[in-house]
Amino acid sequence: MKIGNRWVAILLGIVAVCTTMPANAEFVPGTTAPNLKAQDIYDTLVDLKLIAEKNPSLVVLFFFTIASGEDIALKLDYLDQKYGSEMLQVVALGWRDDKDALKEFAENRDINYHIIDPAETQSLPWRDSVLGLPMTVFLTTGDEPSIERVLYGSGDNNIIIEIAENWFQQGKTQALDAAADAIEKGESTSDAKELKGFILTAEGKLDEAELEFGEIESKTGLAKVALERGDYDAAVGYADDAGTGYAQAIKGEAYMRSGDFEKAAAALGDAPDSAERAWQKSAAVNAQGRLEQAQGNPDAAVGKYQQAVSLDPYNVVALSNEGAVHREQGDLDAAQAVLQKAADVRADDPLVLAMLQQVSRELEEANDIKRQELIQSQITDLAARFTEMKASGALDAVDSWTTRPLVLALLPGNSEAFFPRAGTNVVLQRELEARLNSDGRVQVVEREMLAELLQELNLGSSELADASTQQQLGRVLSAGLLGFIDFAQVGGDTLMYLRFVDTETTSIFHQASYSLDARNPLAAVDGAVSETLAKLADGRELKGVIADVSDPDNILIGLGKKHGVQVGDRFTVLVEGDPVEVGGRVIAHRQKPVAKLEVSAVEDEYAVCTASNVRDGVALAKEMKIRSDS
Repeated sequence: MKIGNRWVAILLGIVAVCTTMPANAEFVPGTTAPNLKAQDIYDTLVDLKLIAEKNPSLVVLFFFTIASGEDIALKLDYLDQKYGSEMLQVVALGWRDDKDALKEFAENRDINYHIIDPAETQSLPWRDSVLGLPMTVFLTTGDEPSIERVLYGSGDNNIIIEIAENWFQQGKTQALDAAADAIEKGESTSDAKELKGFILTAEGKLDEAELEFGEIESKTGLAKVALERGDYDAAVGYADDAGTGYAQAIKGEAYMRSGDFEKAAAALGDAPDSAERAWQKSAAVNAQGRLEQAQGNPDAAVGKYQQAVSLDPYNVVALSNEGAVHREQGDLDAAQAVLQKAADVRADDPLVLAMLQQVSRELEEANDIKRQELIQSQITDLAARFTEMKASGALDAVDSWTTRPLVLALLPGNSEAFFPRAGTNVVLQRELEARLNSDGRVQVVEREMLAELLQELNLGSSELADASTQQQLGRVLSAGLLGFIDFAQVGGDTLMYLRFVDTETTSIFHQASYSLDARNPLAAVDGAVSETLAKLADGRELKGVIADVSDPDNILIGLGKKHGVQVGDRFTVLVEGDPVEVGGRVIAHRQKPVAKLEVSAVEDEYAVCTASNVRDGVALAKEMKIRSDS
């Protein structure tokens, strides 16, 4: 964000003040919020801790005198009345004026927020830390509030822009309106419009953002729009023209997304030091962390992610990235802890919520000793069976008629795409597995068992591409389909490719590709699951045999939930009919329909049916073939 001369002077003043602060200074960003429990000018007890625990989006402490803080006081009152207590809680502290004067000040200006009686603050241990007036302090909220930023000065101030920026960092939709309020109230038009542009970019409204940036000729903003459009060359060009620290961070990310890590490292080198705003510094440090992670330096990456959060406590991307590193390293406890922090910061972030749910589930599974013992036993048996099958070259006898259960094994695929959010590819695969498995008609082989089995068998991507290996692996796992999920970068688009292979024929049963939305890549899973289930289960022809006819009113067939059977499904009973001859050789027999079956109840391995339209002279019997009606 561009900063006017007045704000440069104020920031320099802050630096000067900070250098003279005592070591126990209370008002330093990132430190714990001060304790405050005092009476306001109307004798109402104000407890800052209780206010923060109610989780408004922002708590503002405003230290002022009547002579020096009226402009900010009125702007805070405007925001307080417009946006309400859920968005903003203001606690003002009169510092030199007496109680009666403050009452008159508040009543004449219709101020409704708390103003603390100066007599109540005389003995506060942190009083000497207030080194300049007026002083505005932003606090994070929750059980452990901390200082997010400290602003000094009045007059030509941008307090509404600062609050709008804070809400933008938190992902609050009110940020855009507040940025417009700043312009209406006479604050810096260029700063407010640039902030509006970044807000619109974060919301995916790139055309509107481009207009805002264009009006003020913000090359940094235009670089960000180009980056999000996937036009990396344009992003680099705009960033070079801008020459700002944040523009350098954008340039580095453009190189990173296009796979040029060497140029990315050069661009990101001093970007955090020269970035203008704390959130921009944080974004630059996060990008450095993402580069470290991509280059195989997880510990260095975690350090960068933690530094990014210290600069911007609302940086949910850095928190998410750190969680992904811990998950990748197998430290699920650490992953869960940091992802919970991310969820507390941004409760509506779909990637964070999905990753947190998955990690929590993985922790439960890891702590289930009996489950682990069963998996290890299964892996030992399956590995031995696969090795024996491969050595002998033999395949088990196959019932060529009966439809196999809908068992699917999702194998690790290739990822040639760079994701700005670490672990995105893992989240997508896990979510796809869970959603398919929850349908009831598809059984997905347990990921943990499959991963360990492949490791035990030392099967890499080249071996898994072999048709005979696919066929043998399918038999071992009793899986009719093997699924592969690959990710690739095509220009500015990131694509997810799904491919399902029939383990008997080793032919491709179904394949599709889906474009991923960078802001919510999980949205692609909805379409992928629907389309996959439609192909795998909906309208699928089922073939089997009658299993039992001892109760004519409740005939059992050897197909059940695992095969995709549902109540109401109808089957035709078939008997072998006339032979089909070619060149004097019988090549097949026509299937002759003799009855209808309708499913009335379904279990995992079988279904119960009622019979109708039984042809005269035909007695239904065990082992008669059945086929689902289209």
